[in-house]
Amino acid sequence: MIEIQIQQFFDRIEGLNLELKPAFGKMNVNQMVCHCADFYSMAKGTKSANEYGKVDSSAIIALAKAGKPAPTPSGFGQTEGEGTATTDLENDKRILKDHILEFSKFPETYEFASHPYFGKISYKRWCGLEMYHLHHHLEQFGV
Repeated sequence: MIEIQIQQFFDRIEGLNLELKPAFGKMNVNQMVCHCADFYSMAKGTKSANEYGKVDSSAIIALAKAGKPAPTPSGFGQTEGEGTATTDLENDKRILKDHILEFSKFPETYEFASHPYFGKISYKRWCGLEMYHLHHHLEQFGV
């Protein structure tokens, strides 16, 4: 099952191109790809937010349930210049796919970093957040 989901995400990522405009938000397609890759880095603890616990997690859940964008953790804002700098789209798509593959191979006992809004969360919750986040941003660009 997981291989099918990964392939579906990869197919959607391959559908991204520089001509696509966002349905919402300010990021361009290349910034979005780097933003999504940064989310995987956050989970691994190789990129940290500037602040933790400043946003009420129930407010984030309510926004998600309402189909509204959640605020980006401080330190991850692409349009503010806080996220990983873009290179070229094909390279950034490859990096994102590498992160997805790496993440899919983590054992259920993997010790993820704390989430800026939700704190220490389970493997299952991180997986759900990763899929929700990636789907949300791919939808942002219509793929």
